[in-house]
Amino acid sequence: MEKKEVAAFLIFILLVGVLFLLSRDVLAQLGGVGSSDLAGRISGLTEKMLTLILPAISILGLVYAAILAATGDQSAKQRMILILIASVIGFMAPVIIRWLQSIVSVRGII
Repeated sequence: MEKKEVAAFLIFILLVGVLFLLSRDVLAQLGGVGSSDLAGRISGLTEKMLTLILPAISILGLVYAAILAATGDQSAKQRMILILIASVIGFMAPVIIRWLQSIVSVRGII
């Protein structure tokens, strides 16, 4: 296997491990299996995704791009820029969601 393939495989294993370890926390935020409060479960899942999973994936993406840069990949700089743009948009997601919710509530759509 080449260095790039090994690095990609290790990052994939790390990501799966993080998601496996977080699955109990995510399910706890959902309010349990038998809960009927759908809005609360969705809110809990969204909050957990925005505060824990998104930053973890952003960091893993930057580490992956750094590994590619260390191995001499020419497209690593472009990938880093794309990952940074996606991370900024992802971290702005709570603000965007609140803004859209305020628009919907002001117009009386929901």
